[in-house]
Amino acid sequence: MSNGKKVVTMELEEGSVFRDLLKGLEQNFGSALSAELYDPDKQKMQELVLAMINGVLSQNLDGTDTVLHQGNSIIFVPLATGG
Repeated sequence: MSNGKKVVTMELEEGSVFRDLLKGLEQNFGSALSAELYDPDKQKMQELVLAMINGVLSQNLDGTDTVLHQGNSIIFVPLATGG
C-alpha cells in the first residue's frame, strides 16, 4: 500500500492540519492505505491505529485538526488484537 516505504516525506502548505496530511497520503498511496488509517465520515483515526505527532498521541492534541509545522514527525502505530 505504501510501496514498501517506511519513511515518507511530504510537503504541506503552511497552516495545514493533520487531516490534510491524511488526504495527501490517500492521494499518494491510494484509498486502501487511507481507509486503514482514517475514517473520513467520523473525521478521526481508525480505532486500531494510533498516530503520534512529535511523540504525542494525536488524540491528546487536537486530533485531525492538529496544526502541523515544518519538521513535524508523524508516526502511525497499528495495534494488534487477539488472544
